[in-house]
Amino acid sequence: MGRGKKGGREMKARDLTRVGFRQILRAAWSVTRPERRGTMRRMVALWVVGVLAMGGLAGIWSVEAQTPVAGGTLSFAAGADPDSLDPQNTQSNPGEQVNRMMYDNLVRFSTKMQLEPALAESWTSSKDGLTWTFKLRKGVRFHDGTAFDAKAVKYFFDRVLGDEKPFKASLYTPFVQGAQVVDDSTVRVTLKQPFAAFLFRLAHSAGGIVSPAAHQKWGKDLTLHPVGTGPFKFVEWVKGDRVVLERNDGYWGGRPLLDRVTVKTVKEDSARVLMLESGDTDLILNIPPEDIPRLRKDARFAVESIATARALYIMINLKKKPFDDVRVRQALNHAINREAIVKSLFQNNAEAISGIVAPLQNGYAKLPGYAYDPKKAKELLAQAGVPALKVKLWSPKGRYVKDFELAQAVQQDLSAIGVDAALSTMEWGAYLSATKTGPEQTDRELFLLGWSPSTGEAQWGTFPLLHSSQLAPKGDNRGFFVSKALDDALDKATTATSDQTRLGALREVQQIVIKEAPAIFLISPNMIVGATKKVHGVVNLPLELTYLTEKSWKEK
Repeated sequence: MGRGKKGGREMKARDLTRVGFRQILRAAWSVTRPERRGTMRRMVALWVVGVLAMGGLAGIWSVEAQTPVAGGTLSFAAGADPDSLDPQNTQSNPGEQVNRMMYDNLVRFSTKMQLEPALAESWTSSKDGLTWTFKLRKGVRFHDGTAFDAKAVKYFFDRVLGDEKPFKASLYTPFVQGAQVVDDSTVRVTLKQPFAAFLFRLAHSAGGIVSPAAHQKWGKDLTLHPVGTGPFKFVEWVKGDRVVLERNDGYWGGRPLLDRVTVKTVKEDSARVLMLESGDTDLILNIPPEDIPRLRKDARFAVESIATARALYIMINLKKKPFDDVRVRQALNHAINREAIVKSLFQNNAEAISGIVAPLQNGYAKLPGYAYDPKKAKELLAQAGVPALKVKLWSPKGRYVKDFELAQAVQQDLSAIGVDAALSTMEWGAYLSATKTGPEQTDRELFLLGWSPSTGEAQWGTFPLLHSSQLAPKGDNRGFFVSKALDDALDKATTATSDQTRLGALREVQQIVIKEAPAIFLISPNMIVGATKKVHGVVNLPLELTYLTEKSWKEK
């Protein structure tokens, strides 16, 4: 297979609708029929070509309209602090979007959601799909001055497959056997079994290549001393306040236009909006839906509401009684008026979901979920012997659009069926830690979280959250859900060598999840981003990632 191709009609983000995205996905996957094409090599090629057909899905405030101006600092305000600046250990998008500015992958998503070459100039796969050979860019250096070469790529694979077991290792361990250096600019990766989504896993933020010298020097403290090959270099991270980056003058993609980037942590939604309006920041994330009309009327700003692959849900700790009883979990799901939440709280900048997979994830199956039925919810609780119940409900504040308000809406709906939910919040980093401890070290019961697979696929939208091999604290199965039937279906989806088998297995996964209800399923929110019109070249992906590149710039 050759290198990724560029092209396709460029669309504005406002053209991206859920229906349009789904239609493109259907068209892409309709040609992915390996049983009609014969070889595994063709299956892999068609898989990639199919998803490349999703051209024109992201990227706003384009750079073509005016002549770019070099210099200046661009600041943007996010609702939560990064959890880590080590790409192999980052758990959330606030960390991923900063990492994408400092690190490069072998392959990456373009602003049109196409795969394209990055640190790998080209690649080929064997006929059986088990061997991938990457030709690397020459002359690339890490920010610490050390050379990027095949040894650095092998080091990356050795790290994620080795004893360290970084947080995102499960992106690769199920199917990657290992990597070998062919020469300084060529690396060969061997798979345990064919895996058509391999390149998309490499394009995940966790595929960012870290300086081996920096990792050897800092170890677990790499998060405080990040070193990549990306367009921007690390300057400082004042936790809870800001991350500052500066341009990498030696960047292989060309000298970045911006001098500096400052990513500010501003938890309160209203505070971020005020910062944009007052000129204290250039770009803001997670705009409250009620502020969209006012900002759009202001000629100074551009605002986009973009459908995403994120699912928001209330995870349930199955180690705590009475949540080990499926009837209780089903009752909690029947208690929630999702459509009212979408209409009133999110003003239709979201979509109700029936399970843990959002509609934009590739492999999503449209299945019936839990209807809003308080009477049914009460009946299920009575059958379980818990007609009245007191629970702890945790929520972040500022990480997702209207997250705390969403938890309040859930709290109100639960109260209507006799469930008294005590709502509390904490700082995002502490929240991630508190929801990831082992069963013996936690008193969490119900806790709001979201997941947007940065590969765009439903297998990665479920495996880390629910497979028994991923139990916290080692993995992201924070509710301690265990189901052999689910494990078997996920394993089948992971190793499938045909599109039909993969989609069938993912459908089975989603059916099991809905029936077993390991979470209270809620919504898929839009990504709502606003910026001054002086900003150009901002990348917004439907994977709910916003970041800057060497081509981003700001008018004087």
